[in-house]
Amino acid sequence: MILALPLAGEAQARPVAPGAWQPAPGVGMRLQRAVDLGHTPPRTATAAWRRLTAELGPGAQAIWDADTHVPTRVWGAGLPADGALASSLVAQRVAGDFLAAHLDLLAPGARLDDFELVGDDLSAGIRSLGYAQTYHGRRVVGGQLSLRFKHDRLTLIGSEALPHVRAVLTDSPIADDLARARALEWLRVEHPNATAGDVSAPVILPLVGSGPIRYVEARAVDVASERPLGGWTVYVDAATGAPLARVSTVVSATGTVLYEVPERSPSFGERVLRPAPFLDVTIDDVPATTDGAGVVTFDANTVQIGLGVRGDFVRIINKAGELASQVVSLDGGSDVQWSGSDDPHLDAQLTAYVAANFAKEYVRGIISEPLPWLDGQVNLTVSDNSGACNAMSNGDDLFFYDGSENCENTARIPDVVYHESGHSVHNQSLIPGVGLFEGALSEGISDYLSATITGDPAMARGFFLNTQPLRDLDPDGYEWHWPEDRGEAHDEGRIIGGTLWDLRTELVAELGEAEGVAHSDKIWYESIRRASDIPTMYPEALLVDDDDGDLSNGTPHSCLIDQVFYKHGLVGAAILGGKVRTLAAEADGSVPVALDIQAAQGSCIDLAPTGATLEWRVRGTPEVSEATMTTTPEGFTGALPPQADGTVIEYRVVADLSDDTQAQFPANPAYPWYQRYYGEVVPIWCEGFEGDVSGWTLGTEWEVGAPQAKSGDPDAAFAGEKVAGIDLAGDGRYSPQRVMNLTGPLVELPPGFATYRLQYQRWLNVEDAYFDKAEILVNGELGWRNFNSMMGDNNSKTHHRDSEWNFHDVDITPVAFSGTAQLIFRLSSDGGLELGGWTIDDVCIVGVEEPPAPVCGDGVIAAGEGCDDGNSADGDGCSATCTVETPEDPTEGAPSTTGGEEPETDSDAGDDSATTAGAADMGGCGCRGAGGAGGSSAWMLALVGLGWRRRTRRRPTSALRA
Repeated sequence: MILALPLAGEAQARPVAPGAWQPAPGVGMRLQRAVDLGHTPPRTATAAWRRLTAELGPGAQAIWDADTHVPTRVWGAGLPADGALASSLVAQRVAGDFLAAHLDLLAPGARLDDFELVGDDLSAGIRSLGYAQTYHGRRVVGGQLSLRFKHDRLTLIGSEALPHVRAVLTDSPIADDLARARALEWLRVEHPNATAGDVSAPVILPLVGSGPIRYVEARAVDVASERPLGGWTVYVDAATGAPLARVSTVVSATGTVLYEVPERSPSFGERVLRPAPFLDVTIDDVPATTDGAGVVTFDANTVQIGLGVRGDFVRIINKAGELASQVVSLDGGSDVQWSGSDDPHLDAQLTAYVAANFAKEYVRGIISEPLPWLDGQVNLTVSDNSGACNAMSNGDDLFFYDGSENCENTARIPDVVYHESGHSVHNQSLIPGVGLFEGALSEGISDYLSATITGDPAMARGFFLNTQPLRDLDPDGYEWHWPEDRGEAHDEGRIIGGTLWDLRTELVAELGEAEGVAHSDKIWYESIRRASDIPTMYPEALLVDDDDGDLSNGTPHSCLIDQVFYKHGLVGAAILGGKVRTLAAEADGSVPVALDIQAAQGSCIDLAPTGATLEWRVRGTPEVSEATMTTTPEGFTGALPPQADGTVIEYRVVADLSDDTQAQFPANPAYPWYQRYYGEVVPIWCEGFEGDVSGWTLGTEWEVGAPQAKSGDPDAAFAGEKVAGIDLAGDGRYSPQRVMNLTGPLVELPPGFATYRLQYQRWLNVEDAYFDKAEILVNGELGWRNFNSMMGDNNSKTHHRDSEWNFHDVDITPVAFSGTAQLIFRLSSDGGLELGGWTIDDVCIVGVEEPPAPVCGDGVIAAGEGCDDGNSADGDGCSATCTVETPEDPTEGAPSTTGGEEPETDSDAGDDSATTAGAADMGGCGCRGAGGAGGSSAWMLALVGLGWRRRTRRRPTSALRA
């Protein structure tokens, strides 16, 4: 399959991820695979995973598709498969037995005869079998299973199979002409010159998106456009012809060369002479061909040689005019030189011819088995004036646009030619049923090919006629990281491109220049043949590096591979585990905060924390205070200082790791703080979603029930069994282009309170508010909204991602003006990325009473008092007016060092003593009978990362300060 990639330099509004599906209007479909790098299987796969790991051993690992609950890659100790490398039949027999035993995990709901062997490749010491998924004889688009054997062991298993395929089939699919017409009706809105070609037999198109996966019988139509250049496969309903989805079949890229590197940009530096290999020439009008070094043989002292730009492996098509040609004299033992330095369109032809041949020759030096594309003739169209600042590959041929006042003619930049060649190598080298073409992966691995050829991670210097690279795989002081840098395909591709470049660098340091580059390039090539997206490159790299067919015991360079992939966020098992919890308040009102460290996974990645810092600030103020935490057997501990009642403290823990990086808790880029409310509150109204919720209006996609841990949602309620959330039972993600409201009942607000507050537990995953907005409305007025980075379409990527239950306090006094309050939890989405959305629990509206006037002599240090020793006597260090006495003047108090606002400790939320029935507890206003009032100490210590607040019982009258 050949896919298309728009250029990084193009101005596009919320572009569809290149190489991903673009659904027709009204058709729900995911644009990116939802990937879970952790080891915990989805609940639906737990039993099947347990059976498989019993065979593979305790070291078995997996990468999961969070939508289909299928493990996209499984690896570990492997299983014996004697003779599998030498015999295809043996490998197929072992594969059949294995799949029969574990098909319920790898392809839930499928039968063994639903899979057809389409790939059997033996190369680099690896036998790879690929099986295409079918349903009643129809191919399931994208569905496949694959197994790899190395050293006569079944070493790695892959699955992109679709689960529980069920589709309504028609006995009379629409005719080819109608399929073409319906496809063109959709495409010609944007591409008026599009034409339709071949139409496939009926296939099954999976629509993986919001809600259960839908399967539709479809026909695939090939559509192409010359102006603007483009190509697509359009899927239409086999029964009705209605358009369903399309995928581009042209790979595109933008390149810029920005540094003065002579052989890489015509604008900077000196030009170099390169041979024109395998070139069709004429010698005195007789056809001949140069060899790989550009040498031609003839029988004369001097001949007339006709030069052009077509040869055995590269054929130039010039859109700017006549094809380059000339006839010159050539003396035996000398050379002939042809320069296009003064003619951009001539230079584009010569440069593209030489660079494309060079890229092919470079890849030939990597591979161990023939790749037909390398030995066939590829067409390079140059100086296309239908666009600018662009270059493309359709998975076979390459296309390069003319220059402009802003950018260079792309065919004149070898880096760009190398990059586009990488797309075609990727597409042509995929093992059927084993690897898949994915846009961001292809961008990154193509950047790597360009970088490894030039030896420079800064790709395409000079493209925009200045001194900056188009993309730098190794920027100073930064590493492209998963998942923070996901997004547009060229940007996202830098994650795997940077990973591969760092791997190359480390292997060169360990093995030397030649051997290190060779091994890195081998891992690159063999991995891209078998990977299906960026995360699956990690286990495929281990497979290539392996020497005994057992990935559980490491590979010759597994430590190095682990470290490099971890640095870019692609080794989920090695991420530091940790939990932040608050403990019972101390007598002085300070609140202990503990960071419990879980052992880092991965023996080659030392993430032992070397220290930790507790940071805090009063919400709404910029000043951040910090304190070094003390080491404990479990991790670290520190303390938040006492605060005045009514204060909301935001706090976080930053751990310093042994690899000179840091881990921050909470790990939420849009709101990197926990909250804690100080002071007593009175619950006015609470909802825990356990009983009757008829007072609530559940808008589009809102549900009440048990959370399912889908798309970043929690796997359990904060307390009890149920929560309110968006799409709990489906794939867990909200839908595009919708407004989803959860509306609460109208709550009467009794008078007499100084402030009214909303306090609840939140688990929210939503895109940057530049695109998708999560909001809380009170009486129709905005009370809170997620973070908006305001960085534009391509750079607004500060998504709100909770990974634990978080206490959230919102002062609703300014909008509670009517004596009533009605809450709306809203999520408004655009047409792009969709995440897990709202999940809420233990929702309370509470009141805060006016603080009592301070009474000197009651033993409580109140606001304005420097001390209070419980009496009204002078001369004992605390005067009768509650000022601190000094030895020189016992009746004159010194200024208070506490600010006079030390909170009472007998009512702090960290105190695990009983509260009155119905009172609000730290975990959500005490609205649950089972977890609200009087929770035990052990229960409290199990709570993770909460901003706890004080107990919320009313003070008894005798305790009030006069």
